Amino acid sequence: MQLHPLKQVTIIVEKILQDQLLPKLIELGANGYTTIDCSGSGVRGVRSGEFGSNVQITLICPEDISHKILTFVSRTYFDNYACIAWESDVQVVRGAHYVK
Repeated sequence: MQLHPLKQVTIIVEKILQDQLLPKLIELGANGYTTIDCSGSGVRGVRSGEFGSNVQITLICPEDISHKILTFVSRTYFDNYACIAWESDVQVVRGAHYVK
């Protein structure tokens, strides 16, 4: 078994932005993503069912793609929406699945 070092990008953003953000992630170089509906509390208050909801978007990609995505998300959404994003180091099996 061989492990391949890549980045995991995690974005938690207001669900209303999901339909515009997901195609942009692919345009920026992601091969795919996973979404999970979520709720929580932070500096912008409680985000759950009656107050709106959030989506967690996770993807695996090379570092250059991760930086493109995080730059786009921070410049586009941070000022006006409840949004947080980060990258983590991961090692994956079948690394070719995550590189275009």
